[in-house]
Amino acid sequence: MKTNETRKFAKMISVVCLTCMSVSLLAACTGKTETPAGQPAAGTPAKPLELQIMMIQQGAEPPKKDSPIQKKIEEYTNTKLDIIWVPGAGTAYDDKVSATNASGKLPDVMLIRKTKESAMLNAQMSGMYWDLTPFIKDTKNLSKMNPVAVKNASVSGKLYGIPRERVLARYGMIFRKDWLDNLGLQTPKTADDIYNVAKAFTLNDPDKDGKNNTTGIQEDATMELLKQLTIYNGGPNGWGLKDGKITPDFLYPEFKKSLDLYKKMVSEKLISPDFPIAKKYDYFNQGKAGMYFSVIDDGATRHLDMIKANPKVVVDVAENFDGPQGQKVRGTVGYDSLIVIPKSSVTTEAKMKQVLAFLDKLGDEEMLTLLNNGIEGTDYKVENGAAKRVDGSQLSGEFVNLRWGDQYGGIKITKNAIETQIDKMFADNKGIAVNDLSAALLSDTNTEKGVDLKKAITDAQTKFALGELDDKGWSDAVDKWVKGGGDKIMEEFTADYNKNGK
Repeated sequence: MKTNETRKFAKMISVVCLTCMSVSLLAACTGKTETPAGQPAAGTPAKPLELQIMMIQQGAEPPKKDSPIQKKIEEYTNTKLDIIWVPGAGTAYDDKVSATNASGKLPDVMLIRKTKESAMLNAQMSGMYWDLTPFIKDTKNLSKMNPVAVKNASVSGKLYGIPRERVLARYGMIFRKDWLDNLGLQTPKTADDIYNVAKAFTLNDPDKDGKNNTTGIQEDATMELLKQLTIYNGGPNGWGLKDGKITPDFLYPEFKKSLDLYKKMVSEKLISPDFPIAKKYDYFNQGKAGMYFSVIDDGATRHLDMIKANPKVVVDVAENFDGPQGQKVRGTVGYDSLIVIPKSSVTTEAKMKQVLAFLDKLGDEEMLTLLNNGIEGTDYKVENGAAKRVDGSQLSGEFVNLRWGDQYGGIKITKNAIETQIDKMFADNKGIAVNDLSAALLSDTNTEKGVDLKKAITDAQTKFALGELDDKGWSDAVDKWVKGGGDKIMEEFTADYNKNGK
């Protein structure tokens, strides 16, 4: 028999159940469910994340505010972007970064270059940017970044930005294949072959115009050929490990051997003596030089106007040169620049994670397709299952600078012969890429004095190549570098290598 208390309890339960049922039915009818405070209900679009970004501009004109590329990025990532495009010519961009850092009024996202030089290194280590190391592992795409890029971009094991990944085995030779064919020559395979072909390109009228108006090799102030010759001869890329000590290339005998050959080529005008002030690509594009040394993908992109003007021009590329230690390729450090999140503008961890989520989404296949190839129908078309680039397309233009991930990610575009050849070389040669061991290392002395010391050595090697310094003068310059702080840099790099770098 039920007591009064039992009947009262049953009645109360019935009321509660009816109430709960009513609330559930109401929620079902309205399509709403309860959500945590401060967040939109399910099915309600979140408010776009507003971000100000400072990004490098490589071309003459910045993208327009109503760019369809930007609109697609905003739609996909649910953001509203205010992008400040800064010209990258000369030191303009780096100067702007330094001034922005000094002002304390930083954007939410910013690109920084020369990340291991004093100013940018100090900015990272002083806590100006978020240390992203603890948060990367929880992301979909950033957690899969190239480990070489992550290692080399890190500072004492901490990652203060997202490294823009680059191909490892990227450097080599770009040359006029039609000139080789005109002279009955083969693609160079050794350092001596490079010299012999350069001499033929200079003296034997490779363009068959009956005039003595060609030079073998286009060089500029970077002296890229010297760096590659050192590696082909068995030396390091910038810095290597010699007798258990991290040592700069110019203290290796292979460097001096290469510098002597370089000097010989300058004296014989196989390299134009105005190389310290020459503009990269100019002589090659004018049909005055037969080869130059750079990232080989330049061969597919930098000479289209020349080829269009003269269909007889055939540009080719090479990477596999034989040397005493087998074939070696000058490698990159696996990244170019960092995309950082300044703490002065992004003041909370919650906001930082939102920004990081935006950057992570840029690594999705849809975004890599957009950043690498542009917009379907405008920049590429898909026909019979194959994607083909539209003639004259600028792809994503300046927006490619926002890409940190795989430059071949997204939809696969049908490529021409030289582009396919370059991709194959990148893949085949990554195992023989020689990397700069100093890229992941720290030295207080190098941070303080490294740029000035390196400039003194670069000036000396330029003067030696021009015949303005003899062997003793070169030796004195090297000795001055060692005594002026170079010995300390080697010592500190070696200590860091033994502790963290191996």
